[in-house]
Amino acid sequence: MLISHLSDLHLGYSQFNLEEREEDVYENFREALDISVKEGAQLVILAGDIFHTPRPNGKAIATFANGLKKLKEKEIPVAFVLGEHDISRIRDVPLPLVFSNLGLARRLRPDEALVVGDCMVIGIDKERKSNLDALIEKLNVAGQTARSISSSSPECKKILVLHQGLVDFNKFAGEISSSDLPNNFDYYALGHYHDHIEKKFNYLQGPLVYPGSIDLTPSEGIKDVDKGFILADLSGDEPSTQWIKLASRRPQFSVTLDYANIANEVAKIIEKAKMYGKKPVISLKIEGKNIDSKVIANSLVALNDDCLHYTWRPVEETQPLTVYDGRPVDIEQELYRLANEALKSDELAKFVVSDILQPAADGDASTVLDIVWKAYKGARFKNTA
Repeated sequence: MLISHLSDLHLGYSQFNLEEREEDVYENFREALDISVKEGAQLVILAGDIFHTPRPNGKAIATFANGLKKLKEKEIPVAFVLGEHDISRIRDVPLPLVFSNLGLARRLRPDEALVVGDCMVIGIDKERKSNLDALIEKLNVAGQTARSISSSSPECKKILVLHQGLVDFNKFAGEISSSDLPNNFDYYALGHYHDHIEKKFNYLQGPLVYPGSIDLTPSEGIKDVDKGFILADLSGDEPSTQWIKLASRRPQFSVTLDYANIANEVAKIIEKAKMYGKKPVISLKIEGKNIDSKVIANSLVALNDDCLHYTWRPVEETQPLTVYDGRPVDIEQELYRLANEALKSDELAKFVVSDILQPAADGDASTVLDIVWKAYKGARFKNTA
């Protein structure tokens, strides 16, 4: 059975608030579905962060709906779990559940398997680090569900879908370890990390697979990196995977320029930009002495016709470099410490880090206002000085 495994779609995200970049994400999504249909995928798995915010715009919703409709017409079922970007912090109903209720997709559960052909699929929505006990319990339930089905249908291939970070691959961003996972699944369809990762552990039955995001996201900045998704063939004794690179991705790259020769350097960038089918996004670092920002700005105007967007920063040759020789062991705990120090309140610090930080970082002002208003109406901090 051939599975199409996508994750971290972030539909609705527009890098630098550019309409073209928002449309790029939709184009990548449509390309991934087109390839999945063409290659004969019998199931599409979406491993969380379907939308970029819990309240996506109409175009993001319509694009997702049209994609599901196309798969429905081809009789290709779609299964998904929720990522943190899909889940509202004000306890609203997650939008992807609407599509599940309409029968266009299936939200996965740990205690109930979706059976498609000779495969059964179990999934668990994203859990925050503060709720790991609940996640471990759901993982235990998922393992028990898989064992129950295997006892009656031993030939059935088992897939576990999660949107979680594993410390095996990133000790700062991970919430759990691979050893916390139930060991009786043939394929672990993961989401959350935006890079393509695949690894097999000898204590797990199948491989752990992150396809990565389908386009660059805010945490990645501007960089030259391919994006794609996974086609996994589970028909053999061992799953075989093929990572499919998306051809419609917009080029992005970084360049270091010599300030003393900036006109010629800009001309080279324009020549390179003309080689692409889409106008690129570029990050420029300009090195030299006695750098004049006005000279730089006037020189970079020439890029406007051939580049979609560019950012730049000057680096004086005499400027000392700042070296960071370490980072906090627990980033969330460090953020809490700083918030507590600034707000002089343990309760407010926990509120800011757990509820406000993520939607604020996403630029989702409406969600931030809703959270604050709900806290105010509920007199949540009436005893806070």
